[in-house]
Amino acid sequence: MPIPKSALPIPPCPHCHSKFTIKKGRRLNRFRVLQVFQCRECLHKFTTAAGKNKTYPPRVILETVSTYNLGNSVSDAQRLIRKRLHVDIPEGTIRSWIRAHKPVTAYARLRAIGSKLFKADEMIRSFLLRHKQVYRFQLHKAKLELLLQNGRHRHLASAKDYLGGIGEKFPHGMFQTTEHRSSKFPTTLAIPITRKENYATRLAALVLPSASANKQRHETLQRFMLVNDSATIAVEIPVYLTKEDIAYYRGRGFTLDFESDFITGHIDFLQVRDGYLQILDYKPDARKEKHAHVQLTIYALALSTVCMIVSARSMSGVWRKCWMKNLIANMEKSASIKPGTRESRIKRKVAQNGTLG
Repeated sequence: MPIPKSALPIPPCPHCHSKFTIKKGRRLNRFRVLQVFQCRECLHKFTTAAGKNKTYPPRVILETVSTYNLGNSVSDAQRLIRKRLHVDIPEGTIRSWIRAHKPVTAYARLRAIGSKLFKADEMIRSFLLRHKQVYRFQLHKAKLELLLQNGRHRHLASAKDYLGGIGEKFPHGMFQTTEHRSSKFPTTLAIPITRKENYATRLAALVLPSASANKQRHETLQRFMLVNDSATIAVEIPVYLTKEDIAYYRGRGFTLDFESDFITGHIDFLQVRDGYLQILDYKPDARKEKHAHVQLTIYALALSTVCMIVSARSMSGVWRKCWMKNLIANMEKSASIKPGTRESRIKRKVAQNGTLG
């Protein structure tokens, strides 16, 4: 249940760090109203809204930067934002935003090449998946092409085939009927976990305050990272693990307490980085999360199977990252699933019929 605005805690003073602060009216700029606070000890007045000292709200700024990085010119970005958000922004202001955000929008260095491959309105392949819940699958076509051309990533080319095959012939029925989802699968695993801050966490700190509602934070972060970072190639990727897949991994030395005909899931972020496919999962309160490593293990195994590769890394959360080192080591030692084997025939049957019957 959302917390009423009146019940939100009053922030401490950023000047003297005193907790004796009070509300002291509101400040109106061109586009929004900001709550003003005053410290009762040093009398310093301040606001805590994201993007303070900015004329335009953070959502408008980041949406404009994203529109430009999709391959639109500055004038086209200005026109599209005017139509979409009903805000008229001078071109000079847009250019200043692009320069200011260049350190956190690493795709900027690939933008010119990507724009030659696809037009701005064709850059993102996007559609809804009705898998009990509704998910928006999105694929950055130019980034996928450019990253897999790199010699370090050519062994990941099968991932392109899998992502391209998510459409009408994909086994959607499996996701609509299965009782077991990776996010709630009842099992336990003992995997080493490393906590760290990185580029993804810094990007999240920038983007999340721009969401107009808590329920939009997830999709807002996905959209911004997909368009603006240099590694995220897709979001909300459906993956599945069958009992034959689980048996295959057990035979390669994995200790998996999984008993199910199918386990399905949707990967929040899929990245190509350092010769690996990296999996990121957004958790708003990841420090308290106790099931993420199970979910990510299933994601890594399922992705390795459906893409027929053996290199995967998994990370989780905005604040906590899970890197399953033992899992990676075992994957790199095991043989990949080759065409013509029993495992590949099972996969082909599932892809065609949606079942193993």
